[in-house]
Amino acid sequence: MEGEMEASGKRVIGEVPIVAEDHGGRGQDVLLLHGGGRTRRDWDVLAGLLVSNGFRPVSMDLRGHGESGEAPWSWREALADVEAVVREYELRQPMIVGHSLGGMVAALWAGEHPDCPLAVNLDGHGNPTRPDQFFGLDEPSATQACQEMTSFLAEMGQGLPESFLQVMREIDTLDLFAAYRAARCPLLVVSGDALAFAGVFPDHLVPAWNAYCVWTRRELEAVVKESPLVRETSLPTGHDPHIEAPDTLLRLLIEHARQGERSLRP
Repeated sequence: MEGEMEASGKRVIGEVPIVAEDHGGRGQDVLLLHGGGRTRRDWDVLAGLLVSNGFRPVSMDLRGHGESGEAPWSWREALADVEAVVREYELRQPMIVGHSLGGMVAALWAGEHPDCPLAVNLDGHGNPTRPDQFFGLDEPSATQACQEMTSFLAEMGQGLPESFLQVMREIDTLDLFAAYRAARCPLLVVSGDALAFAGVFPDHLVPAWNAYCVWTRRELEAVVKESPLVRETSLPTGHDPHIEAPDTLLRLLIEHARQGERSLRP
């Protein structure tokens, strides 16, 4: 099934069918990774902008998403799928731009590919799993906040496919800040407005969510101070900057791609 070409220009790749699509263009290769529960179609507008600005974007459906096949999920298997797409499309040192779940994959990619010109995590921050992640709350309040938040997220997951719950469990076990510290190529972490995402939670959990967001920002700032390869910025959007503000994101990617090129020069 490796490299099977469909009439639409999509390719089906690997033992687990992974569907990817070349959007055309010439210049710097860019591989686009969508978020959990989403598909490569999220990137259509930004891909068009990238083509118009001298890039060659390729988007893919992660395993268990979109038109790709159902299969057990792990970070290692997801990275192997990305590698297969890179080989199939003969991408040369591609930029890896991921949203949410895909952004976490991009961060892990950065730890294994020192020749990558830029890896980007768009608002992929995970969920709180420990009391110490609720900044500013005393120990009893943090413990209660963690229990209530975990319970609420578990309730949200009821009725969802087991394959999606497996992805969520993988997210919960990932030490994302350790992944940032392990980056071997330029890595950009882009945050949306956390308050926009707070609307997902009932009112009594919003303070806990805000405390987690403060903890996340402080941890990210600490990583940026430690590692010259890691940069962070924010955009005045919700969780989907590539959909809500594609032109703004395009300018940001161009700016940081140039910075990445300079940092990789001997």
